[in-house]
Amino acid sequence: MKTTRILLLNTALLCAFSTFAQTEKGNILLGGTAGFDIEFERTANYVTIDAQPQIGFFVTDNLALGGSLLLQNAKRGDYFSSTSFGIAPFGRYYFGASTTKLFVQAQVGYITNKFESEIGGFDITSDGVYFGFGPGVTFFLNSRVAIEGVLAYTNYGGDFDHENFGLRIGVQVYLGGE
Repeated sequence: MKTTRILLLNTALLCAFSTFAQTEKGNILLGGTAGFDIEFERTANYVTIDAQPQIGFFVTDNLALGGSLLLQNAKRGDYFSSTSFGIAPFGRYYFGASTTKLFVQAQVGYITNKFESEIGGFDITSDGVYFGFGPGVTFFLNSRVAIEGVLAYTNYGGDFDHENFGLRIGVQVYLGGE
């Protein structure tokens, strides 16, 4: 019985240490998040869909630096729609040493927005600064793939100053290590 316990303990430790390697120096983070947002108002509802593909490199254990794209489409009833494209470097720091890790992420970059109105027939393009920040949690499904959730605050600057707070869901692949 004692031999079985030692064998089980060693196996558990070996499995645990193999899952800790995802956020080590030299590894690559590849994936992204997506969000869906509905804001209800009396006159019309806002519906926003966005995606943020990203790639990062672990410069030290638990710290990834990289870049992300922002692709967003928003619509307010039949009145107004906007399309946004942005690019932003990011930093992400992980906490913990298990198959579930917490992290914080911040990014700042450039964004361009194109607004179109069905009523008034205007098209406006606006450029500005994009800023995003939020805590998140990563659930490793295996040694390479993880599902994550992020509570993200975002601020879109420029002529069209807009901010929101929402939940983003994503998948990340961790390359290297092991």
